Amino acid sequence: MKQSKENRKKKYNPNLGFIGNSEVNVSNYLFSNKRLRTAYQHAKPIADRLMNEEVSNHYSESKKLTKFLKNRDLTFSKKTSSGEYKTFTVPCTTTVVPLQKSLFNDVETAAQKLIISLRAVIQDIYGARDLRSSKFVKSLPVSVRDIFIEAIETSPNYFPQLHHPNMKKYPFFDNVGLDLVLVEDYMNKSENFPNLIAKNKEDALPGLPFRILEINAGSPSGASNNMNVLEGIYEQTPEILESLGKLMPNDHFKILGETYKSLGEYWTKNKNGVQILLPPGGQNGAAPEIHQLAAYSGLIYTDPDQLFQDREGNIRLRTVDKENPIVTAVYSRVNADAALFDLDKKLLMKDPDTGEPYYLRDDLIKDNEDKGKIILDENGKPIPLQSAYAIPGVIDAIINRKIYMGGLNRILDNKIILATLTHYAPKFFSKRIQDAGLKTGGKKILPPQTLPPTEQSVEIIKNNPDEWVVKAPELAGGQGVYILKTMSQSKKQEVLKMIEKNPREFAYQQLVKIARIPVAVQRKEIGFKFANLAADIRTWIFFGAGKDELPRMSHNALVRYAPQEKGKMSSIVNTSAGGGYAPFVIVDDVNHKNSVSARELVKPKTPVVQHTYLPVFVAASIVQVARMLKSANEILNRDETYATELLVQVYSVRSQLKEILSFIHPRAIEHVYKIIDMLETKVPKSSMKEHIEFINDNQLKIVDILKKLDNKAEFKAVRDTLDNIRVLNIDRVTLNYSKEDRALDLVILDELSNLAGMTEDGQTKFYINKLVKTIKLSVDKELPNALLTIKSKRTIQKQLQLFCIKAQKRLAKNEKTLDFAALFDLQADVSDLRFETLYLGKLDADKNIKVASQQEMRSGINLINTDYVSDELKQARLEWQKVISLSNTLEGDKRKEFLKQKRKAHFNKFPKLKRYQELIDSRNVTIEEFIELMDVAPYAKFNIERFAKQNKLELKDIFTDTLKPNRISILTTEQLKKHKLAFREHAGECFAKKKTDHGLYSDSDIFIWLRKELDPFTLIYTAGHELIHYHQVKNSMLAEKRALKDGGISMAKFLNYYGNFLGSNQRTIDKIEYDMQSQRKPLYGYADRVGNKDLKKVVVRELDKAIRTNDLTWEKTLSRFGSLFGYMMGSSTGIKVKALQEVLPALENAKNIMFAQELGLKVDTDPIKAALPTANEHQVKNYTSEITEAVKSAKPCWEALRVIASHQYYGVSFYRADKEEDNLTLRPIVTPINVGSSYNQTQQ
Repeated sequence: MKQSKENRKKKYNPNLGFIGNSEVNVSNYLFSNKRLRTAYQHAKPIADRLMNEEVSNHYSESKKLTKFLKNRDLTFSKKTSSGEYKTFTVPCTTTVVPLQKSLFNDVETAAQKLIISLRAVIQDIYGARDLRSSKFVKSLPVSVRDIFIEAIETSPNYFPQLHHPNMKKYPFFDNVGLDLVLVEDYMNKSENFPNLIAKNKEDALPGLPFRILEINAGSPSGASNNMNVLEGIYEQTPEILESLGKLMPNDHFKILGETYKSLGEYWTKNKNGVQILLPPGGQNGAAPEIHQLAAYSGLIYTDPDQLFQDREGNIRLRTVDKENPIVTAVYSRVNADAALFDLDKKLLMKDPDTGEPYYLRDDLIKDNEDKGKIILDENGKPIPLQSAYAIPGVIDAIINRKIYMGGLNRILDNKIILATLTHYAPKFFSKRIQDAGLKTGGKKILPPQTLPPTEQSVEIIKNNPDEWVVKAPELAGGQGVYILKTMSQSKKQEVLKMIEKNPREFAYQQLVKIARIPVAVQRKEIGFKFANLAADIRTWIFFGAGKDELPRMSHNALVRYAPQEKGKMSSIVNTSAGGGYAPFVIVDDVNHKNSVSARELVKPKTPVVQHTYLPVFVAASIVQVARMLKSANEILNRDETYATELLVQVYSVRSQLKEILSFIHPRAIEHVYKIIDMLETKVPKSSMKEHIEFINDNQLKIVDILKKLDNKAEFKAVRDTLDNIRVLNIDRVTLNYSKEDRALDLVILDELSNLAGMTEDGQTKFYINKLVKTIKLSVDKELPNALLTIKSKRTIQKQLQLFCIKAQKRLAKNEKTLDFAALFDLQADVSDLRFETLYLGKLDADKNIKVASQQEMRSGINLINTDYVSDELKQARLEWQKVISLSNTLEGDKRKEFLKQKRKAHFNKFPKLKRYQELIDSRNVTIEEFIELMDVAPYAKFNIERFAKQNKLELKDIFTDTLKPNRISILTTEQLKKHKLAFREHAGECFAKKKTDHGLYSDSDIFIWLRKELDPFTLIYTAGHELIHYHQVKNSMLAEKRALKDGGISMAKFLNYYGNFLGSNQRTIDKIEYDMQSQRKPLYGYADRVGNKDLKKVVVRELDKAIRTNDLTWEKTLSRFGSLFGYMMGSSTGIKVKALQEVLPALENAKNIMFAQELGLKVDTDPIKAALPTANEHQVKNYTSEITEAVKSAKPCWEALRVIASHQYYGVSFYRADKEEDNLTLRPIVTPINVGSSYNQTQQ
């Protein structure tokens, strides 16, 4: 029903607000509270349009604006009721909030005086010997001083490691956000103002109509959002902005770039460095906004993984070329403790709420607060959580003037001392303010009335709680804010008891009646209306360095409004709490020379051209995007293209772009969102989610049934059939499970039914039939899908081409990135993803012989049948095989006694074997004896001898009793403890350790260690095993060296390969910080099951019970299931590579053990179990013939090798390929990679 203009005016009262459910009289950003609720002059065009248009029209316009912002990926992370953060689309309104330029100038001047004094405060603190030695601190009144000192000393943002005389001149307060709220009418300048100023009565001037709710001295977000909101509103309704006349241009990005350039040059005296933006990661909700800041300011978006410290102490940015520029300044968007993290200097990450260090937690064992169990080191102490954002050596680099690090200001970002700072700092540092050319008097920006954190304050609050707000001093995003007026009586009493118990741990501010804006909403009961919602204005102050530098407030702000008109959220404007955005403009009321028209204001910005080579991991990500684009185009070029497979691929493009968007073009992602919107109308996300959940739940039921069949005689045949069923392959069934696949699976299920029919045991028959029915449910479950029309496919290809053009144009502007522009082509020159295990691939024919299995496969002759094994040992083996044949006619104790007697005679005939047995049974052999024993493990001997030859050493010199690179180190448990390796479960290990933090993979030392307490035979075959890993690591390192030599795209492609395949092998680490008390055996995929809330479901609840009991119970449970977990767990490509790299070493374990046993030596280790470490006893028995055949064969037995690969790690399995020689070749779906986090691994 259409409302009249008069009715709309009556229904909307701009000065009626609610705090909780209580009515209050409030100010308004558009309407005066004193002049009959008329609009302010500068806001009149906005107010008139709001009141004269239908509310439904405003609502519709706001919905379109919200969609516009979503398509630019400007989403946010919101805290859910469960405490988790979830990315959501921020609601927007078309209600523009205008501010006069004259008032802007007054606010800026007041802010300048405050920020100058705050910089001086923090310089005085960190430049002193310690906090209490600070002159400013000493100057405070005693009662204030004690509170101030306690607030700083207990702050998680106070870093004693930064105290140094150099810091007296460190230009703190680089970037500060002021969250302002209007609390009264905008003032109009009076004719009396000049007279008051002339009479030096500036204190009689009225204050600014704003209050500071918060100083965000860390990393205030949202700066680029307003630019996009304005572009969106102008695109659909240009008359809104045009009605306001001349406006001030958004200079935020320009000031941002200039500020950090000046800071870097001032502090380091280096004018040739680069300035970077340190982000919280591509998957953080703020990443798209941060990419815009980087692209339009000229700062280089840089994950910390790409930074390293050179020998001179400079921090450098690693690029794809040999040019690694020095970084002079960092605009940090991560918490300072995360960037500064340094265990050696005892600077740890801390919880902002408690101030306690963050510790490494076991997220698979949750406590009542849904926190993981804290992991302890070998001394029983909690292990500090490593920071993913740490910059190597940055603390020393800051102090030694090698780098400027922004964001170190949050020591003063404390609500308890906010009033202290605004009152005392400008007075104490008045000379600083005057030296900057500013007057110390005049208008100020002040916080609300604040009480000190004392028992007396709590008593005042208890007398009238509705007038007060309680705040946790260090938290942000609306967390820890208790507006007592909005709370129920019981909740209010809880808070009062909380502050009564700990009065000094909270800040107490008087309740402010925050000004409102009208926002069009739709309510079910009344239709469309204007909700009068609380709003604040976040402004940004930048403070560079150098002569005559003053703080500058950018002509930009972010207006945030509350999600509710009434209720507990009526005064919370934080976007992370569900608030929205409103457009903000500065109206030129002073005829400023730089003011522009609305059209000019919203003119799309062009990314700044950077003149550096691409950072290494950015380049690798660009290669991944090229792969994704090529894959998407191939899907589109098929005769039949289904929406689901394409949608999953486009989701991957979106995810990968979030790591690199500023290097391409921030707006390029709009084309990706258009494709996603189009495909999601055909395949709703809810349908896809329901399908995946059904398949996942069914997999659990299948494994539960298989466990009941595991010990049955028919199970080998059952499992052999299962490995041909395609619906059990999680990748296939959730993406491209075709009609042909379904038809083939139904045929195979018939075979399984026939097997059940031939089974005599009733229980076995029951479970096989149940298995068939359960699998058939998955086969019959239709994948939500839609066949794309030719028109739709062309539309999508057009959007992909537009995306490519936008990226090409950006990269082509920099001659150092020109080569990468060619990758943005739907038929880019990138190879298909393919991984072949070293020495088992088709490309290994020309490689030098390094290991025994390689020699066998190349020659086609078993090593033990060559001259490499002595004639004596060959004869001994032949004779013992006859003994074994005879013993097979006996059983139990009779067989044992028979072998015992025959072995004695055998040793008498071949005395060398007796000698070998004595060495095997010993725990204290010399290196010479160790070498002597190698004859009975010929595959290990071959590998060890080749290794010695490769290193140009005598065989005895290859062994050492200390940890040395390129040697075989035989170490005691005490030595392993010293190197923090003692509690790793292995008999030995091979790993590469980088020579420097965040160094190159190819510049690493490779170590091999063996556990000395084990018997020498185990040590020998373990050495042979680890030497295969040595060559795997060495081969990859050489590949990186070749790529480094070529540079550019070659380096990018290598790192892309690393990110896709090698990132999870855990064989390369930056450093080893701690040794854990124990290392639980992993079950890959289990964490995803826990994350999916599967803990109460079949199989998973058994695992959850086991993991909560103890590690031994957990391992027993894993052992009972063995490799069955492979049917219910998905595993990443990197984890599959990790398993594939164990195939040859595991096979050679079995070959060495079986050979020694065939000589007649008493070796208790089961060779089949040695090849299949995760197999249970039934699985070992079932696969004995396959593994034995593979051991005896010089040629690859591909089925046996697939079985070995599927029994290396719990939860990791390999399905049969159409061609058996492809069983161990990976051709994964192109998914997002994050190279940095895997390339720079720590022990954790």
